[in-house]
Amino acid sequence: MKSTKRIITWIIFSLVIQIIGFIYIEKVYLSTNTSVKFKKVEKKEKDSKKDIEVPIPEGAEHVSLSFDGKYVTYYIDGQLKVINTKDGQEKKVSFEEGIDISFYKWLPDRNRMLIAEKHNSSKSSGLKLSYYDVDRDEKNKIKDLTWSDENSEVEDIQYSIFTNVIYVKVSRSGGRSSFYWIDINKQLKNLYLKSDFVGEIAILHNEDRLVYEDTTYDKIYATGRENSIKIKGVDSPRLLGVDDDDNVYIGALENEKISKIYYGSLETPTSEWNVMPLVDPASREDIFILGGGKIVINDNLKGAIKEISTGKEYSYSGRFLQVYSGGVASIKDGKLIKTAFK
Repeated sequence: MKSTKRIITWIIFSLVIQIIGFIYIEKVYLSTNTSVKFKKVEKKEKDSKKDIEVPIPEGAEHVSLSFDGKYVTYYIDGQLKVINTKDGQEKKVSFEEGIDISFYKWLPDRNRMLIAEKHNSSKSSGLKLSYYDVDRDEKNKIKDLTWSDENSEVEDIQYSIFTNVIYVKVSRSGGRSSFYWIDINKQLKNLYLKSDFVGEIAILHNEDRLVYEDTTYDKIYATGRENSIKIKGVDSPRLLGVDDDDNVYIGALENEKISKIYYGSLETPTSEWNVMPLVDPASREDIFILGGGKIVINDNLKGAIKEISTGKEYSYSGRFLQVYSGGVASIKDGKLIKTAFK
């Protein structure tokens, strides 16, 4: 009897505890009237160092900035110099005796350059591809490319940070072009295109494909595609670039100026591409496609960069040099000037 009462008591006690728990969950824990305070955490950005005045000497060739503008490099007196625009620290890239630089280009996402080296001797001539990592102050060979004659030069290098594929364009005697493909494992192969006379080139970022101009027949092709990229009403197409989403940008050339810009995916019919008429037609050399699809145009006479979609203008001083991810670079009174996009 006592045992039965004890069991009933424990059952009642257990039920009471559960009921209290349910009431707490419903009235307090899940209540919509419960006051909750949020504290906004402000992320304090590190104060960026102000750029110092970097002198660019007379006779400096191939002056260019790294993707973020931290470094500027130029070739002078047989030396490739790399200068930190924040603290002025200078590094010199060394080369073996008898080596000349044919071409170099900064990677689009890190402080590293791809360098095409050319050697000539009584026995042979050739081109090879190397890289120089600024942060590590390290230069290494990637691959021997090809034989060369005195007129052969590397004209362009395209690199995808996602596929890790490199395309190298070599200009031969008579204006013909040769192309080489190199993957992350340093495997190299010759690339045969639909034209021997190739103008501008661009690489897709997410897919291993090359877009290029056929200057003989005034057409634009892409590898992996049989026919040229045709846009109705555009007789003289010009390749302007590719954005991070693999949209291809093509300009309509009229009277030596780009009057309209068409852009879209290679998988989409060009009739469905976006079109952007230019109020003031511009030279192809003054039109830049930034990674996020932003289109900017340089106006040398005004000394300003204009963002097409917003109409924003960024004035700069001196002679235009290039656009980088954060702004525009120019040279004035023998010094590098960086004007940030705000």
